This record gives sequence, structure tokens and C-alpha cells, in this order.
Amino acid sequence: MAAGTSNTLDSLDAKPARAVTCAVLLEMAKPAIYEGSSFRVLGLSVLAGPRDVAKRVDELKLAEEFGAGAPDWSFAPPQALTVEQIRTAAQELKEPAGRVGQEFFWFWPENYPEDSTGDEALAHLERGETPQAVEYWQGAAMQGRLAALHNLAIYYHRQALELELQEFPPEEELIQIWFKALRFWEKISGDETLWTRLQARVKNMADARVTDEFVAQMRVTLHEALAKICAMLALSHGRCGWTNRASLHAALVTHIHGDTEGARRALEEYAGPTAQRIEARSVEAEKRVAGEAAAGLDEAVALLRHCDEDLYLIELLCGRTADYFIEVSHGLVDTALDCVVGYQRETHNDLGCLPVLLRLLDLEASPELKARVVQTFDAVYQNALSGGSRPPVSLRELEGGESPDDSRALQLIVDEILPGLDLLGLGGASKHLCLVRVASLLKALALDAGLERDNMGLAMRAFAAALSLPVGDELRESLESDQAQLQRNFVERKEKELQVESEGSRLAIDRHGICLNDRWVTPDDCAGLRHGVLLEPETGEASHVIAWRSSAGEEFELNRTNLLPASSYAEDHYRRMLDSIYYFIVPALIERLAADIRAGREVFLGSTRLGADGVGLPGLSARFWRKDLPVPYSRLETVVE
Repeated sequence: MAAGTSNTLDSLDAKPARAVTCAVLLEMAKPAIYEGSSFRVLGLSVLAGPRDVAKRVDELKLAEEFGAGAPDWSFAPPQALTVEQIRTAAQELKEPAGRVGQEFFWFWPENYPEDSTGDEALAHLERGETPQAVEYWQGAAMQGRLAALHNLAIYYHRQALELELQEFPPEEELIQIWFKALRFWEKISGDETLWTRLQARVKNMADARVTDEFVAQMRVTLHEALAKICAMLALSHGRCGWTNRASLHAALVTHIHGDTEGARRALEEYAGPTAQRIEARSVEAEKRVAGEAAAGLDEAVALLRHCDEDLYLIELLCGRTADYFIEVSHGLVDTALDCVVGYQRETHNDLGCLPVLLRLLDLEASPELKARVVQTFDAVYQNALSGGSRPPVSLRELEGGESPDDSRALQLIVDEILPGLDLLGLGGASKHLCLVRVASLLKALALDAGLERDNMGLAMRAFAAALSLPVGDELRESLESDQAQLQRNFVERKEKELQVESEGSRLAIDRHGICLNDRWVTPDDCAGLRHGVLLEPETGEASHVIAWRSSAGEEFELNRTNLLPASSYAEDHYRRMLDSIYYFIVPALIERLAADIRAGREVFLGSTRLGADGVGLPGLSARFWRKDLPVPYSRLETVVE
């Protein structure tokens, strides 16, 4: 139901330019618009005159006096009416503007505003035979009869709103009925005959308090009134945590307006009071911490807790990427961050700040403020890892360049951050976002421990902690897949690691790089590799060679003089070494070569040039001198034996 489709209420814009909004119609526009209708309560036709009203009032009072029970006309109140309810409903029909509005939102006789003696559908309603009345209107609507189209719009609209009262209505049925209601509103809203009939009704009333201008105002306001009902439902469903239904009604607002700009303004207007509450709470928090920075953490926690539901409602109405939502969220983040930073500077307590800062990471703000939140979280997190040292430090600045102990990081997340999130008292959607972020922290910790430090015990504990969180089936499956992949990688890596020692020469190949006699070349520092089999010119014997060079120009070689002596096992040793080198060293080397080629720098493999235009293969020209002929990469074919 996105804006811009042909299925909108665009026809409502065909209205007099001088007309203004109809306050009466907007006041009526509530989800209970039909339940409070005087015509429904009293069981009267919309054309009932003063005598008809008085007669029905006397009948209902008498019935109430004798305990006759609930009335039996269609859509009648489920319980017997009290005298006060009867009197209030009758009194409302004496106010002309309100009566016109109520008539518009109830069932019309066939020839409205002329009374239709013996109207078949209304007779069915009087007897409580609703299906027969609807069947009659459906047949008449197929013939294009306006009153039937109008009455079906009312019927399906009321049916949709009645379903909305249920906690768990059938979702598909609810959506279909909303579509039916809006489709009939679309059919009649721009029909000149509809508004001409309403003007005739006003003329027949002959009351100076309602004029043709009032009808023009109703026409201007109809789409806004229908949208207001949906917006109010979005708010109430959002407060109940019914996200799908709240999102449905936010989409219906856009559909009714027929343009995203109009819907945006309407939704922002409905979100306005909620946004004002958030702003007022932020201002009060700022005032309270102005003279007492040590209270900043408590204020930030209270602010996030009390504003959580309101902020979520604005997100449901306007969307997370809307400028309005980002502006409101920005103000909340700015205040909470200032409270936490002031508290941390005053108390040097890093642990208490982490849950609040982690929540702020999930809120929207300007790029500059989001960057500030990230920087603050990183600094406080690293402080907590390193025991709360001052001033803030980063991983790179720790002694020896080593990372903090992984066990400390796991303990920090499980024993400090997770319990702290519970204290924030966030709603379901907000807490879910925080738990997803915690799961990401635990996953990163597990991968770092397993891949960088071979600490698979801690890696599995971190994954277990992440999988224990209620983060949803999709993320859980992803975590399980990552855990299994880490285990496979660990086993494979261990199988590829190599240590060889022979006659004073020692070789080690692992994820740290390749080391010959205690001289390391890391994967990122390896600048070149060559290997192959040489035939000794004198003896014709095969000699295996593996050589590599560091970026500093230092060269290393394995040959028959050290770790590849001629033997029946030489071929096996050679293959085993190459297998480890290609697993640990070559991928990073190829990535750098490819990056150089993409950057326009020439790379040579022996005498073969690799450039952006392809591989420069040596060839002969017609003039008999040698010349490199570039062959595009797309035309190359490779074969590995």
C-alpha cells in the first residue's frame, strides 16, 4: 500500500480552494467513531426527525424500566441501555454540525437525503438482519448506486474497526477488510453526487449553523479524518507491542493521503505530543545533572527507560530513517551521552556506563554524534578491559601491543553489560537490538580468540554465551554456522601448520608467517615467492627449490643444502612445504599483487609483466624484433596440474 499507486484517495483533492479543515469531522475521527454513533445507539434512521427521536427515547426508557434487555437491531449495543446513554445520544442529535457528521458516517437510505419509505436494506437492519442488508447493498453497488457504495464503505470500515478491538484478530481477514473499506471510500469520495446530496441535506435542515461551506470543509477533511483514525490505531497498537499492526496502519496513512509528503506531515503531527514528552524529559535531565555530574548515570538510565516506548512509537509512525525520527532520537542521544560522560569523568566508573553506551549505539543521530558515541563506547570499553586505567587507552597503546585478556572481555560482557541492560528496563524491540549487538560482540570475541590466538576454549564459551541470548532464530542459525566454520577452520589450520628441523636448519610455517632459522616473514610482509625443480647440469639429478623475499629485500631459500636434500622423500617434503605456504602466505601476497595491478602499477612475475591491460606475453612482430603483446585477462585460460 505504498504511496504513488493508483489505489489512493487522490480524488479527495478535488475541493474548493477556500475551504478549511472541518474541526467537527476531525473530532469525530476516532477508532470508536461508529460505536459512539447516536443512530447506532438509538437504532434510528439518519433522517429521523425530532418526533421520531422523542418516540424512540420514550420506548427505550420504558424498556430500561422494565428490564427488557439489550436492543436487537443491527449493530445495537451489546448491553441494555441506561437512561443516561439514551439521553446523551438524543441530545447529540440536536447539534446540527455534529448530526451532519454522524449522518455521513452511518447508513443512508436509497434516496438520501429524501426519505425512502420501505427501504429494503434499512428494514433488514431494523430487524437485525445484517447479512441480508449487506447482500442488498452489494447488488445495488454493482449497478453503481451511490447510497449502496456509501453504505458498504461504512459497513466495512466499521467491521475493520471492530476487529481492531481484538487482541489477536485474523491478520489476513483484517487486511482484506481494510482494503475493502478503503476501496469503497475511494469510489465515493470524489463523486460529485455524494457531496451534492449532502449539500441538499444541509439545505433541508434550514439551520444557519450549517451551510454549504460546512460540507466543503467536510470534503477537504475526509482523507485527513480517515488517516487520523489509522494513526491513532498505529499509536495504540505500538503501545501494546503489536508491531505488525502498528506498521500496517502507518502504511494505511500513506495510502489514504496518496502522497508520501502529506502522509509524512500527518504522521509527524500525530507523533508531535510524544516527541514533546521526550524533549521535556531530556531538558529536565539536563537541569538535574547541571550541578551534580555524579548523578549523570542514574539520569541517563531513567531517561532511556522512560523515553523508550515513546521513541519506539515515533519510529513506528514515521519510520527509522525519517528526518523527524532522527531529530528526536538525536536529542535523546545527545542528552544521555552528556550525562554519562559527565558521570564517568566525575566517578571514573567505566563499568556502569557500558550498558547505557551500548544502547546509544542503536539509536539514530547525526553522523558526528554517532561517531562520538562510538568513540566514547570504545574508550570506556577499553578502560574497563584494562582495569579502568586513566586516561582512556586503546588496544594499540597497551603495553607490548598485546590485546587485553580475552577472559576479561568475556567476563565483562556476561557479568557487567548483560545485567546492566536488564536494569535499563527497555521494551522488547529495544532490548532485542541491544542483545543482537551483544551477540555481535561475543561473536567478534570468539573469532578473534580462535583465529588470532588459537584459544578455542574461550571461543566456544563466547559462542555459547551468544547462543544463550533470545536473539531470534535467524541470528541463532547464523551464529551456529559461524561457530561450526570456526571449528573447521581451526582444524584445517592445525593440519596445515608445519615445523621441520634438520641438521641445524629449522622451518616453521603457520598463520604468523614463515620462519627460517628464527627469521620471520609475516604474510603481509612477503613480497615474492618462487619454487620449482632444477636439473643439475652435471648429474641430471632433480633439485627442489623454494625461495621467498621480504618487503625489505631479504631473501630466503630452501634447497638441497638445508631442508630439501636429495632423497626418496624430497618430493613429499617439497609438496608439504608448498601446501603450507600456499595456505598461510600466498593469499595475502596475491591480494597485494592484485591491488597493485588495479592501482595501475606494473607487476612482474619473472619476466612476465602484469598490468591493468592484461598479461604482457613475449612475441615476435613482422619486423623480427621482440615485443610484449598484452593479452586481456578475460582471454586467458589457466590449467593446474
